[in-house]
Amino acid sequence: MQALYRVIALVVCVAAAMSAGTPAAQDFPSKPVRMIVPSPAGSPPDLRARELGDRLATLFGRAVFVDNKPGANGAIGMEAGARSEPDGHTLVFSSFTPVTVTPSMVEHLAYDPVRDFSPVILVYRFPLLLTAHPGLQAESLSDLIRLAKARPGVVLYGSAGNGTPPHVFTELFKFNTGLDIGHVPYKGGPAVTLALLSGDVGISLDAPSQVLSHVRAGKLKPLAVTGEQRIAALPDTPTFSESGVPGIGVTWTAVLAPAGTPRERILRLNSTIGRTLESPELRAAYEKAGVTPWGGTPEDLARLIAEEIPRWRELVKKAGIRPG
Repeated sequence: MQALYRVIALVVCVAAAMSAGTPAAQDFPSKPVRMIVPSPAGSPPDLRARELGDRLATLFGRAVFVDNKPGANGAIGMEAGARSEPDGHTLVFSSFTPVTVTPSMVEHLAYDPVRDFSPVILVYRFPLLLTAHPGLQAESLSDLIRLAKARPGVVLYGSAGNGTPPHVFTELFKFNTGLDIGHVPYKGGPAVTLALLSGDVGISLDAPSQVLSHVRAGKLKPLAVTGEQRIAALPDTPTFSESGVPGIGVTWTAVLAPAGTPRERILRLNSTIGRTLESPELRAAYEKAGVTPWGGTPEDLARLIAEEIPRWRELVKKAGIRPG
């Protein structure tokens, strides 16, 4: 019997020694977590990343700091993430464009969105709101389509630059309707809003939070919202689908980790971020900003990326979208 006890004790010791060397058994995170944001400080993705990071720090018991690396349509931040140590302590908080659009726009990109990253979780989704200058002779999306078809090339739209969500979604709208609407790129969302308010451009597709105050003040006209649901702030504004233009979806932002990050740590990150997204405080902060907290598994995010890359590749090719 004593011999049996010695064998059992030996097996337990060996198993413990083996498990101690696995990522799952190690203290994780064991140091501050770096969250790369391929957008400027003060931008909507940056603010949402900081709101998430503050709450994650409490759950992790470790600091979570944002590292802004904007530029090149998100490629600079994505490349930095791809080259980071795959230990779970570096994450990328990215909108959909550097993941699904930029790879089709930029030749010889220094990262591959599928090969170089491990999906962690879809953080949030949000629609875009199409607004018009009050002087534009269009009170609805149908009016805009009729006007643009009657006067090709006359209606202009503004965006925050080539490859940004407002740009690619407006090009998708043009592609789906066959409209000839001119593009005027600006350096950032605030410049677009000023151009729209002054009438330098007739329409723009933006985050609702960027233009809602001007809509409520009567300085801009809301025409339609992307996605399948109307937004609570403008319940009388129809969706693109309701207005006869289906297939104009929503934008999204996700957390990715460098490829090779241990599966156990990916699951820990997914679980912890998912719990954070369900917290009343974060939900309230995100919904106030006009975005919907999401969640799901790493596999859900992987499928979304796999579905959207060819979709945007086709649009980039047919619309001739190039970096700004």
